[in-house]
Amino acid sequence: MTGESLKREVLKKMIIAKIDVAAYLSLRKAKGYMSVNETEHLRDNLFDLSAEYREKCLSLTSRLSSQEIASLNQGIGAVSAAAVCLMSGPHDCPQYIAIDADKLENCLRQLSASLKDLMGHQLALES
Repeated sequence: MTGESLKREVLKKMIIAKIDVAAYLSLRKAKGYMSVNETEHLRDNLFDLSAEYREKCLSLTSRLSSQEIASLNQGIGAVSAAAVCLMSGPHDCPQYIAIDADKLENCLRQLSASLKDLMGHQLALES
């Protein structure tokens, strides 16, 4: 896989993660809690993305500018932080989890900012 296709694949997965976290956060705010299954599914997907990035990090970052590397690391850091945030234990009922919505929202903001930087850099290269 070439560096550019690897970068596109990671960006695509980060965008999907952003959409998933935003949807989860909206539901969490509306309901006040989430089921353990919903939380575990999202958490596992976020940890999988982080692990995949760690595996491909050297081949990916060797082809990127320092600004892109910093933005990518910030985004993956936000993905990892969101996954850790989703590790909150069940409260009152073992079937539901009340995660800290503010912490998750902060992770979403960081991921969004990272993606904005990466997409801006991508558009600048294509111009």
